[in-house]
Parts: sequence; C-alpha cells; structure tokens
Amino acid sequence: MNMDRIKVLVLENTQEERNTISEILSNVEYIILVGESDSEDEALDFIEDNSIDVVLLGANVGDDGYRVAEKLSTEYPEVAIIMMENDLKEETMHKAIFAGAKDVLIKPFTPSKLVDTIYRVNQLTKKKVLIHKESSTKARRKSTLGQVVTVFSTKGGVGKTFVSINLAVALAKNTGKRVVLVDLDLDFGNAALALNILPKFTLSDIVDDIRNIDADLIESYLIPHDSGIKVLPANAQPQLSEFINSEHIDIILRTLQSAFDYVVVDMPARFHEPVNPALAIADKLLVVTTPEVSTVRNVKAALITLNDLNYPKAKIRVILNRHDNRGEIKPKDVETTLGMSIFSTLAADYKDVISSLNQGIPIVIRNPRDTVTKDFISLAKKLVDDTGAKGHN
Repeated sequence: MNMDRIKVLVLENTQEERNTISEILSNVEYIILVGESDSEDEALDFIEDNSIDVVLLGANVGDDGYRVAEKLSTEYPEVAIIMMENDLKEETMHKAIFAGAKDVLIKPFTPSKLVDTIYRVNQLTKKKVLIHKESSTKARRKSTLGQVVTVFSTKGGVGKTFVSINLAVALAKNTGKRVVLVDLDLDFGNAALALNILPKFTLSDIVDDIRNIDADLIESYLIPHDSGIKVLPANAQPQLSEFINSEHIDIILRTLQSAFDYVVVDMPARFHEPVNPALAIADKLLVVTTPEVSTVRNVKAALITLNDLNYPKAKIRVILNRHDNRGEIKPKDVETTLGMSIFSTLAADYKDVISSLNQGIPIVIRNPRDTVTKDFISLAKKLVDDTGAKGHN
C-alpha cells in the first residue's frame, strides 16, 4: 500500500494489553508502533519527539484517561486520540467527544476493528488539519473564525427548531454578516420544511464528499433562503443517519466556521453521539425550555448531565420560550429550579408562530412588529455582544 506510515503510540496501564496491540500492529505495513507506555509524562515526550499521528489511550490511564485525552487534544490537536474502554455506555461516547477523542474502541476488539479504526480516524483527522491550514492561508486567524451557536434541549416540543430558524435570520438581519443554519436532527429534522425549502442537497450528500470538502465546495451544497441565510438541511431519509459519524460532523462544522460569521445549529432533542461535536465546538450553547413543570425538570436533568460530562458551564445560556406574564410559572421559578439565570425570554404567540411555521416564513420576517420578533432581535444583539462581534471582513 503506497502511503505514509501511520505513527501510533499506545498508552495503556497493563503490559499484557500493550503487547496484544503491539502484536496486531506489527502485521500492518502502513502502521508503525512508535512507542508504548503507561505513563502520561512519557506519552507527552513520545508525541513531542516522534510526530505521533494516533494515540490509543486506555480509559484508566492516570486514574482518568478522559482527563489525559483532554490534555493531549488541547496541546496536540493534530494527533488523533482513540479511547479504549471496557464497556459501551452512552455516557462513554459523550465523555470521549467532549475530551477531544475521535472514537472509542470497546474491549476486546478484533484486529480488523483496531486497524480499521486507526486508519479511518487518521484519515479524517488529517483532513481536518488540512482544512485548518487552508483557512490560515486565506488569512482567517482563529480569532476571526465564525461563532458556533448550538440550540439544544432534551425535551421535544419546546420550539427548538423555531428558535434556531428565527435566531439565524435575526442574526443575519441585525449584523449583515454571513449566517448558516445547520439542521443536525439526523432522523427527524424539519428546518427545511419550516423554511418552505425543497432541498437539492442534504447533510448526507456532504458526507459522501467529505474527503474533498473545503469552504468553497461545502458552500455549493448549501441552500440559499430569501432571508439571506444559507441552510444545510438534515437527511431526507432517516436511514441515511447510520452512515454519519461524529468526525464527519466535526469536519463539516469547522469548515462552515471558516466560511461563515455565525453557524447556528439545530440539535435533536437528546444527547446523540454522532452530533455531539456541535456541543463540543459551540461557542454558546442555548438550552431551550418552556414554562411547564415537566419541561423545566427535563432541562434540569440535561444540565446535570452536561455538568457530569464536564461541559463548560460558561458556554451555556438558558432560553425561556413561550413566556407569558400571565402564566403560573414565572421566570424566577425557572431560574430557581435550573440553578441558572435566564439569558433571554421569547414571548408566547401561539397563533402567529403556528401560522409562521405552516407558511414556511420565519416570524421575524412575517410579523416584524410582533413582540416575539422583538425578542429574537434582542436575543441576536445579546449574542453578538456576548461573543464579541467576530466576523469575516
């Protein structure tokens, strides 16, 4: 096979497991095992001295392999980290991605699974590094990369897509800058429908072309909307979601970040491993709730989960949607339950909101004088002030 050999470092507690991995990799001509260790400090020296491509990292190294992963991914973003775990839990995948790991191998793994994962993760990481270099050649310093604003809730029916759409349009109208809306509800995304868009391309089309992707190519897949924003719709067929992984999403979002001033991401109503990079990359995470007891409790549980996953609280902003001054549950009640201040409230306006969604016209365009429209404009302004007006010239 004519390719540069992939330099691998194994960081694992037990000698027996290191020997097993070494034996497997010794039979693969395009992989070279540069070193093995059970020491975090030795690993740092190996990476510094040998231009390591991939680190296979045991979850119990240094008492907390995820802490080690976060340190390595921060200091050496060009190195792909693959966690090795004893069992697969949903929390495992979330922790791995938030720590900067690219994948998780569950023990015991087959030789082919190990080799295939190393090859795939290395290829995707090299592509991401290339994208970053191309952005630099276009004089896009990191400080001028677009802001990623991720809209999230673990409770369905809170108006998450409605918030995402109207926030994106309000940002475009308020700032005059380039805004893209990304629908990452892989199975049931309906942002395109709510915007009355018939997609020519969807997320799965970009994934099919992921190895060739750059800022110019990805823009050719986006759908322009009359409001001035661009839209990346979710898959037209839910079954295509199984072919999309977290590395694909990471590359797509970072590419969009290099080309747009604001990337607004509409998430599914759950923690979902393939799209978790939208949480990890986010400059701001807007957690949407409504003033109902069940919803507030659900969102409280989501905030606890984020905290357990070591998600930075400084990124989180609570959005209270469908706020009605006459309602029984007041904003102060919501803040007390969540243990966080409300960043912004959006007025309840059921009739106009439903008409807006049915007609496929964002309410900030359809009803420019409505209270809820003014709330969205206010939210957009607060986000610009909150993040700093970082945009492309």
